[in-house]
Amino acid sequence: MIAEQHVNKEIKAQKQVVARLKREVFGVDKTYKSKYIRDFNSEFSSYHRSCTFPDIIRRARASDIVYFGDYHPLRASQDWVLYLIKELHRGGSRVILALEMLYEYQQEYLELWMNGKMGEDEFLNKVDYRSEWGFSWPSYRRIFKLAKDPFVPIFGIDSDPRDQLELIRSRDKMIARRIATIRGFFPHHVILTVIGESHLASNHLPREVRKLCGSDLKEMVLVQNIDELYWKLMLRGAENTEAVQVDKNRYCIFTSSPIIKYQSYRDIIEEWREGGDSDPLASSMQEMMDNVLLFLFGKRSTLKVTVNGDWREPVGSVLPEIEYHKTYSSFLSYLRSRKVSRLGLMAVQERLKRNKMYYLPALNLFLVTELDLRRAAREISRFVVYAIRDEVGIRNRKERSLDNRFYASVFEEALSILGAKIINPTLNPVAENPLLGCIDPRGVVRYPLPGLSMRETRHICARLKYHFRRERKSRDGLRITHKLLRIFKMNIKKRLYLINVLGSTLGEAIYLRYHEGRVSREEILSLFRETFQEPGVGKHLYIQWVRKTSPYRARWGGRNES
Repeated sequence: MIAEQHVNKEIKAQKQVVARLKREVFGVDKTYKSKYIRDFNSEFSSYHRSCTFPDIIRRARASDIVYFGDYHPLRASQDWVLYLIKELHRGGSRVILALEMLYEYQQEYLELWMNGKMGEDEFLNKVDYRSEWGFSWPSYRRIFKLAKDPFVPIFGIDSDPRDQLELIRSRDKMIARRIATIRGFFPHHVILTVIGESHLASNHLPREVRKLCGSDLKEMVLVQNIDELYWKLMLRGAENTEAVQVDKNRYCIFTSSPIIKYQSYRDIIEEWREGGDSDPLASSMQEMMDNVLLFLFGKRSTLKVTVNGDWREPVGSVLPEIEYHKTYSSFLSYLRSRKVSRLGLMAVQERLKRNKMYYLPALNLFLVTELDLRRAAREISRFVVYAIRDEVGIRNRKERSLDNRFYASVFEEALSILGAKIINPTLNPVAENPLLGCIDPRGVVRYPLPGLSMRETRHICARLKYHFRRERKSRDGLRITHKLLRIFKMNIKKRLYLINVLGSTLGEAIYLRYHEGRVSREEILSLFRETFQEPGVGKHLYIQWVRKTSPYRARWGGRNES
């Protein structure tokens, strides 16, 4: 009963944010009320069974045509196009790409650019990319780059008028003719058709293609992050489900929560309105922060943060500044000018290499080399951790003992993960953890970590296994041994790998236990408030939460013990 209440509260809070985002988005675009859109929504309102990404790849390899419902503003959507191309090729399929983003008449320019006879800027001008498509070119550019090796023929398939919904069925017919022509020239290829999801109701584009190519066509429809399916999975405690099968040949994958999905749409609309000068991270930061604070406090927060050690301001008034740079070296030069220490520079560089963005509490800065709202959720949650601890800014930094400093960092990582999952429950930080990923189920290191040798990687894994063994043997708190001290004193690069594993697994476990009703919101809030200054509090609190989150935490710990 308690678990159900926790889930319902979380869903209610998320739906409130989503409703606000939809009002912002559909205040500009009212087409979502049309019969065409309603047809799509009604067909994807329930599902048959849960499945996995490998299940989907197997089904795609057995298809003549794979329709991929591209959610244009969401980078994770284009990530999946890349994934499909790679996996289809790896299985021996020959792939053709059919893209809605380009008109059929723009094929000439596409081939000139792909063959190196036209520059990229000229190509974008010729196809009037900004006006005709307008979604993130860096995200879509990756598809064209991958298609050069291995070689994947690409065809533009769209036809005018793109912006008149009342004529969209005519567009479906014209696109279907283009696909049928492609299939006539490439009969033994998989045609990966990347197109807006609303085209993919059974009586929309797929029906028109079947009319031309025959009813024996082996087709697959793949959409993503459908709201209704997402809420149903959350109610069943299955929000980490990779995908579901809707019916015989239709599937839905989950890569982002509805909040992230509609934020990406809202942000691109703001960018269009402001001529490319808007900052999507700045637009989303307040919203994400409010979502985490609403979860923690159960109401609109009145949290205040100390500024410059002198006065206190509402947390919304001290949101981080955002600094964008494309390279680590330019970031390091900038941070040196801000008097960041050598050790601090090393920590920032390691964080940015792994996550492409990092919240730096000493300067209250959000550092970004590559924007991704899913990753941003984690760093915004990190800001919330520091805000509640009242440690925003160099003058508010607290002195801690060696062991407390280590476990404060572990909990910082755990709570950042927890907050990110409140915003986007589809995140799976444990599965994506680089250190856990290089260890097989027997505890054997399969390959070295990026930038480290196999010997160095094995050394880190040995330290991790030792920490897990000490956890299982400790009842009230970790006894500080010489080996634990060596862990606390490891260089920043190696230590961050350990902190990331311990924090990620703990944060995921706390989230799962909360959903079971075994951990209360008040207990989680007390963790956010912990300052880790009392002697020995870090190691005792860590063991206490390892016990509290069993068996989830023990499962990952056991994986690394052989």
